[in-house]
Amino acid sequence: LIRVTDLAELPSEIIGVAEPGDTELEILTFETKNPTELSEHLRSVCGNQSNAYARLLEYRLNALRGLWNAQRQLALEEQHERENSGDEETLALLKRQGLLQQPEQAPFTSRMGLLLVFPLIESQSRTDPSLCNVTAEVLLTCLRDCQPLSLTKEPADCLNGIESLLCSWLEETSTSGQQIPHKQKENAAAALVALACARGSLKTFVHTVHLLQKQSDLGSLPVADVLYRLLLLEGGPGSPSCLLGGKHVVSWGFEDMLPAPDGNPGSGSENKDADLGRCLAADGCYLYTTNSVGRGISKLGSGLHGTLRGFVYCRNEELETGWIAFGNGRLLHRPVSFDNKPHSLFQVIDQNTLQVCQLLPMPADHFPVGSTMTTVHLSSDGTYFYWIWSPASLNEKTPKGHSVFMDVFELIEEDSVCVANPLQERIILMRKEGDSAKSINEMLLSRLSRYRASPSATLAALTGSTISNTLKEDQAAANTSCGLPLKMLRKTPIYTCGTYLVMLVPPPGGSGSSATRSLFGGTSGLSSLKILASSLVFNISDGQFASRADLIDAAGSSLGRSALVPGLGACYDAMNNMIWTCSNDYIDQWCNPGNQAFHYVCQRLGVSHIILEPKGDAITTNEVINQLLHHVGAMCIHQLNLLAASNNLPITNFLGKQHPIEAHHLSSICDIMEKAMVNGDTCIIRCILVVFQVVFKFFFSPQTEKNRDIVRRSGLLLWQLLMAPADQISPEIQKEVCLAISSGLNILYPGEVEINNLLKLVLTEGDRNSGLAQLRDVIMTNLAEQLQNNRFGSEDDEHYRLNDELLHYILKIVVRESCILITKCQTVSRDEFQRLLSTVPAASSCLRYLMAVQNHLLSNTILIKPDENDDSDSSLQGETLKELKASILTLATQILTGCDEVLEMLQQVTMALINSDVPDREQRLKGLEQVTKATMLGHLLPVLLTSLMHPNLQTLTMADALMPQLVQLVLYTSQTALLLKTQSLVFSEVGSSPGGASEQRSKLFPDERMLEEKEEPGFLTGLKIPAPWAAGKTVETVHPVRDNYKFKETVHIPGARCLYLRFDSRCSSQYDYDKLVIYAGPNTNSRKVAEYGGNTLGYGSRSVLGTGWPKDLVKVEGDTVTFSFEMRSGREHNTPDKAMWGFSCTVRAQESSEDVSGGLPFLVDLALGLSVLACSMLRILYNGPEITKEEETCQELLRSKLLQRCQWQVEANGVISPALTPSPSPLPLTIDEDREFTYPSDVLVPPVGHYFDLPRIRLPPGIMIKLREISGRARPQFRPSIREVIQPDIMEEMVVSCVIKHLNLVDALQSLINFQYQEEHAEEYDLLCKIMGETFKKLNAMERQLQSVAELEQKWQSEVEDAMHGKLENNVPFFYDYHFNESKIKELELLCSMKEVSFDGSDLENMVLSLREKFFQEVNSLLQKPSHPMAKTKALVKSLMNRAELLLHVTIAAQSGLTRSISGTPAETPACKSASETKVISHAVRQP
Repeated sequence: LIRVTDLAELPSEIIGVAEPGDTELEILTFETKNPTELSEHLRSVCGNQSNAYARLLEYRLNALRGLWNAQRQLALEEQHERENSGDEETLALLKRQGLLQQPEQAPFTSRMGLLLVFPLIESQSRTDPSLCNVTAEVLLTCLRDCQPLSLTKEPADCLNGIESLLCSWLEETSTSGQQIPHKQKENAAAALVALACARGSLKTFVHTVHLLQKQSDLGSLPVADVLYRLLLLEGGPGSPSCLLGGKHVVSWGFEDMLPAPDGNPGSGSENKDADLGRCLAADGCYLYTTNSVGRGISKLGSGLHGTLRGFVYCRNEELETGWIAFGNGRLLHRPVSFDNKPHSLFQVIDQNTLQVCQLLPMPADHFPVGSTMTTVHLSSDGTYFYWIWSPASLNEKTPKGHSVFMDVFELIEEDSVCVANPLQERIILMRKEGDSAKSINEMLLSRLSRYRASPSATLAALTGSTISNTLKEDQAAANTSCGLPLKMLRKTPIYTCGTYLVMLVPPPGGSGSSATRSLFGGTSGLSSLKILASSLVFNISDGQFASRADLIDAAGSSLGRSALVPGLGACYDAMNNMIWTCSNDYIDQWCNPGNQAFHYVCQRLGVSHIILEPKGDAITTNEVINQLLHHVGAMCIHQLNLLAASNNLPITNFLGKQHPIEAHHLSSICDIMEKAMVNGDTCIIRCILVVFQVVFKFFFSPQTEKNRDIVRRSGLLLWQLLMAPADQISPEIQKEVCLAISSGLNILYPGEVEINNLLKLVLTEGDRNSGLAQLRDVIMTNLAEQLQNNRFGSEDDEHYRLNDELLHYILKIVVRESCILITKCQTVSRDEFQRLLSTVPAASSCLRYLMAVQNHLLSNTILIKPDENDDSDSSLQGETLKELKASILTLATQILTGCDEVLEMLQQVTMALINSDVPDREQRLKGLEQVTKATMLGHLLPVLLTSLMHPNLQTLTMADALMPQLVQLVLYTSQTALLLKTQSLVFSEVGSSPGGASEQRSKLFPDERMLEEKEEPGFLTGLKIPAPWAAGKTVETVHPVRDNYKFKETVHIPGARCLYLRFDSRCSSQYDYDKLVIYAGPNTNSRKVAEYGGNTLGYGSRSVLGTGWPKDLVKVEGDTVTFSFEMRSGREHNTPDKAMWGFSCTVRAQESSEDVSGGLPFLVDLALGLSVLACSMLRILYNGPEITKEEETCQELLRSKLLQRCQWQVEANGVISPALTPSPSPLPLTIDEDREFTYPSDVLVPPVGHYFDLPRIRLPPGIMIKLREISGRARPQFRPSIREVIQPDIMEEMVVSCVIKHLNLVDALQSLINFQYQEEHAEEYDLLCKIMGETFKKLNAMERQLQSVAELEQKWQSEVEDAMHGKLENNVPFFYDYHFNESKIKELELLCSMKEVSFDGSDLENMVLSLREKFFQEVNSLLQKPSHPMAKTKALVKSLMNRAELLLHVTIAAQSGLTRSISGTPAETPACKSASETKVISHAVRQP
């Protein structure tokens, strides 16, 4: 169990930032209707990112992320464990219950012989009918002697053979047409019943009942005693109820909000022993607990059925000390004071107000008047109440061994008054000394501890004198009949499950007394094998001690975390079949390993649980059927409980393979059901419904036609029951039908379409029909649980996520529920309103499902690391981030729309309440906040808000879609928050003035308009935004510390740079070596920071070393600190508590301890959260789409003015492509390009013909030479090495092609070859000559520039190499004196740009210096790797080619005017026209 605060990183702002002054307290009112003003307001307040609320939100997001991450780790570990383990206990139990076949133990030969006999008898009996009778009688006598369920280990095929033989005799009439004799039929039927009882298999039972129902003429069967023995088994064997490590479900921290017991020394020591422990009761949804000494009562949510785990719904601090128990729908309390009032038994407590509402008198003649009594405990199994008491008094000077009695009461209504009625004879709880299995050392210890006080006694004992005997008897006498002393019993946790009464006692010798330590030095290192507690199990029927079970291996439970067993609260929760235990800080939930109590099972089946011994042997067929089904129902309920308790095992997988339920079994079940429905026999109907629930779990046969029919038939039967009018069917049956349908959901509705149709029906019609509403709740709860359990990865979670249409219906239901809840605040009576407040929040099943879906989507999205952003399958679901985002968007849209409606309603109700005249208006407005939290506003919105702040969800699409709704919600929440705020101000003023509230109000609100015009303080006035991380964490020992006490705890504050420790001034321990050691890190192997111990009070050690305890802050570097404290000395008799106080220390991440105020009012919180979210979304909208990688890569191309005039056409799929591109473009214009294009990231690799293999027809060399000629300019000369890099031919051809294409000179090329054409179009030819002149002039200039760059680069390169070989003359590079020489300044500038040194014309000397540094750096680094020759030149050439390439692929919008010189790019490029308008020019050059 981890506290969420340990998982939440500190907000980034906090770490190392000095607190800003008053900037945070800007006050904001949203009271303006003018949108421009509002937006200004919003920007000014929430736009500054460092506001306090944004920080709180960031902290919350970190907390969510930490929590979800931890849950994911857990889920993965559990999955791993599940794959590797099979739970042996459970498997053993399954075998005993007949769900698992056991290995067959028959030798082959005898089995073979038996199997061969069956066909013989069958064929022989056709000729000799009397054989049947003889055989049946033999079988009957054999089977009657079998104990029920004793044949489970026999070979199945033999038993099946007997079964089919008997069945065939019951079913057939003989061939000759004569009836089978009646007697024979009876025998066969009786034998079959006896076989079913002895075999205990569900299939045989069903088969038998089916056959018996068909036989109309059977009278009574001689099987009464067999059935009686069967029913006594109460549905099959089970293990006793106790706490087992493997059954520990979950442990969570809680605060009961009750005043702690005051340990004032004046109360005297004799009362201290009379203290009770904590008392706990559970009604299935809520837990009721007293404080740690049984006083007061607090009602907590259990986390089941939609309650909020650990939330205190209501409390009553005034309830006097005593015991509480819940059963039969009532909460009972027995105060300690009733031990002196023999006429009072219990008092009834109202579950909502927690006030005493009725007194139950002691039944007449039940209690012997005048005798003393001491109540030990009151407990309940959910139906009956068990009062455990002893006729002793606590203050007896000589304790004698008293009996401990148990009385069982049931509550009955007489004349609408509740009365307690004793159920059975008073029982004594007995546990003989031999039973207790005391270990020798325990005996030894109990003896030794008696002597510890007086040395003389010790001496006497060691010399074997007589003292010891008297002490021994004394010791035994002090124990009561159940083996524990009375004072101990009062603090012993006791619970009853209806079959057993269980006491939890500490492990033997585990008292931590110094004697144990001295004898068996130290504690055991194997913590997992340590016994944490023992369960002593007593039978309720006779009070005898049944067994003892030790609890080991529950390290996660509160006992595993060093809670003491005495004083624990414990109770059994019949509704969920759970056991709850409760220490002072934690509540633990355990599965009950035993079967449910028989009376509870019978109540569910609607039959009596009292089994009467039969008078004779004969019993009517109907009665046989009823009793068989009674057993089958009980057996199935046990099996269902077992499967529910072991849900972490893949049990169903191998169960299905073992016991496939065939179609004919299902059809028999349907027949039985139909007959029962015709006869209106509710008991049978209820039994069969339970059978359905089991059968559907194992019905794995392939979907053949026959099976489909049968499944359809069972489905129809169930629906018939579900839709029956309410007066014909009891709610219990309706509930079982819903459970049956939901357990068989995937079998009854095999396809997705069918399930969706069913859900649609249930969701839309649920309000009109109670049956459908119940079914809806059951299915939604199941889906929510499945989704919750499989949140992080499982193949079938798709199956639990419903489609958007269904989600919409669910949301409608949730919105309606929320609105109804809010209106109740205004409409219900005062008492009803109190009741409402003590039961909210409780989430309905639909709301729980929505929460599960939202958590599933958000947690998976938030846990995807941002760097996995490419759409790889990065979430465990294999859902990509894209899909998740899409789902979240649709969900968020729906949820926000829903919240909008609810908030509107809330505003109306608030207004109505403010203007109404109800007397408890103030209460109601206060309660409105709690009720609002209980609606979807509290359950869905905060998590959604917080998660939407995560970078993975801060996207443009989200912002775009959600913005309008967010603004609407901000308005609603802030207005309502303001209303509630001003209202509470009014109340505080009203309190002081004598004038009536109504006139006060009319002064304040003449009408709404006034509110807006007056400068109203906003809803944030006077509120401090909480900073939960500043509270720090407190680490403390128990006070005072006991002997042998060890304590180790690690505090981790994620994201902190260093931690500050402040120690309490009361810290003290007895000796210096009873010390606390502090380590900077997660365990005791980390760096040791300091150690403190001893005390300054002058007790124990008076050593010189006494470091004592620090008064100032202790600073520890890093974000983790470990405390390790150990009491090594035994306590001296004169050391007072204050010198053994232990220590307490607060760990914070900041030096200053801020005062941590409580939370904000809920609506203010919402309003702030919504505004911060809205602002961050606004920011996203304002920034527009992000710059893509491609855009960054092509930055300089996009900046080119020429290209900005190009036209781009948008293709159908939304990808932009240059107009008229016959060839694939070299730039990644689409992301899904077939070949990867990496643009200049890797410029160093020489281009491998990248731009030559285009399907563009190049200008032939002949034409190029001619064009060169008419330009009248010769090409510059290059060195071969430079020529290779610059590739002038290719470059010239590309540039000239561009010019020709964009200036429409294709036709003019004719004139080069065709003189006739040249004469006809003289102008064109002239233009061509001029343009070529310009073009080649620029080309030559560019080539020269490239040449000089290349030459410089070469020179640099060769000098670097020389320098490496030490041949550099004077050891100075060639440019050492460039700053003296003006003619070299150009070259210097080029060098600077090549080597990325920023050029500054005014400071040439420094330029040269920094270039020299670079030079020698390269010389030294070159020793490792040879550099590419002329890399810079290549990069320049490549980018030039890329531009030309792009120009070849686009059309440039025609300019007005005819001047088409390239050099004069106009400053303003006109808006691009579409491709169709411009004259389409093909640039496939004609071959001349």
